[in-house]
Amino acid sequence: MARPNLVRLLTVSLTIASFVLLSVPSSHGQDILGAFFRCRNEFDIDSAVFDALRAGDFSVRSSLVECFGECFVKRAGFMNDNFTFNRDTILRFMNRYGTASKEKAELVYRNCTENVIPTYCVTAFEVYQCIYDNVY
Repeated sequence: MARPNLVRLLTVSLTIASFVLLSVPSSHGQDILGAFFRCRNEFDIDSAVFDALRAGDFSVRSSLVECFGECFVKRAGFMNDNFTFNRDTILRFMNRYGTASKEKAELVYRNCTENVIPTYCVTAFEVYQCIYDNVY
């Protein structure tokens, strides 16, 4: 998979998660809001950068932001430590909060997670951006 697709997947994931953070009750199984804020605190992300990510502005990308993205993607349950992705978790998330049909969500999942090059911090951020870019 080309690097731009990975970036798009991670962007989509981060943006979607950011958009949904305030509207997801913890009873839905995923504590998206909690994951987002715990990782923000863990990586001491500047509030302007945090707000930019929540708004889908991935131009604030840096190595610190990439590692924040990995923290979030893992804590949200989208990715495991071994760089495998949780298909059902991602599809449920996309179907619940995006305008994508089940078929489109499956296509986005495949496009964003196939052929990824496992690189700490970078891979998760790119997958998140890709999902975010394609969720709506």
